[in-house]
Parts: sequence; C-alpha cells; structure tokens
Amino acid sequence: MKPIKNLRDLELEKMRLRLQRLELERSIRHDWNALKLTAAGALLLRQVLDRSETKEPATPSWFSTLLQLGTAAIGEKIGHLTGEKIESFLNQALRLALKRRKKN
Repeated sequence: MKPIKNLRDLELEKMRLRLQRLELERSIRHDWNALKLTAAGALLLRQVLDRSETKEPATPSWFSTLLQLGTAAIGEKIGHLTGEKIESFLNQALRLALKRRKKN
C-alpha cells in the first residue's frame, strides 16, 4: 500500500479496495455455489439410490428426480453467468472511472 498524502489518494485507495473486495466476494460466491451444487447432487443421488434399494414405491421416479436436478443446475449456471456479466460490466465502468480520475 502506498502512503496516502492527500484526499485524492485516499479516494483512489478506497476504490481500489472496493474493487478488490468485489473480486474476492465473487470468487467466494463462485466457490460456494460450486460446493452447494456438488453437495446437492450427491445428496440427491444418495436419496435416489436409497429409495431404489428399499424398493418402496416412491412418488417421483429416479428419472424425474435427475431431470429436476439438471434443470436446477442449468438455472443456477445461467443465473451465475448473468451475474458475472453484470459484475464484469460494473468492474469495467469502475476501472474506467478510476483511470479518468487519475488523469484529472
């Protein structure tokens, strides 16, 4: 971290730290969503296997359960990609504002 000499330097440092925080939060969110998806898939697969082993008449079939899981995963992925696009656009706008501010 550079020494802060005036108010402009302080504002630039605050913006840099905000940008860094946003990037770290995005990384954590991405890792957490991947972990949740993996855990949900494993739990659902275990439930389907347990139902098939006990041979109890289950209302949802294994195919419909897997179809629901796939649909949920695709929806999660589309939402995640949309969020990333919006976040990257906002990061670019923030970087552009920082560059313009540095030039002035």
